[in-house]
Amino acid sequence: MAINLTEDAVHALNRAAAAAAREDEEAIAPGHILAGTISQRDPGLIEALDELALVLDALPEHLRDAPEVYGGHLPFTPDAHEVLAAAIESAGPGKPTASAHLLVGVAKAGDDKSRGVLEGWGMKEDALAAALATDE
Repeated sequence: MAINLTEDAVHALNRAAAAAAREDEEAIAPGHILAGTISQRDPGLIEALDELALVLDALPEHLRDAPEVYGGHLPFTPDAHEVLAAAIESAGPGKPTASAHLLVGVAKAGDDKSRGVLEGWGMKEDALAAALATDE
């Protein structure tokens, strides 16, 4: 599967690795992708979240403050691979995958804990996907 990531998605995944390393994890899990995506604060994602009246400050701080860089390499857990596949699918055939699509991927295919955080926040995967579609 070819992966075409936007610059903001690359930075979000680097932040995800940094979040995993900060927790002394040996692999990147869906919760780390969630933290990396949220803390990246891509303007397109922020605009879509604003449309849905979702406030970033309502999320736990560890999800909003993932470090910017990680100098090593960490693999993805099987659940994180599922998140990436769902994000690519959300972007659509031949289109680049942005950080907002990573968030949709977490909502669709993340583990119970990360999906629970998003549900508790009030984010609905289909509503975010629709908001993203109107911005394209």
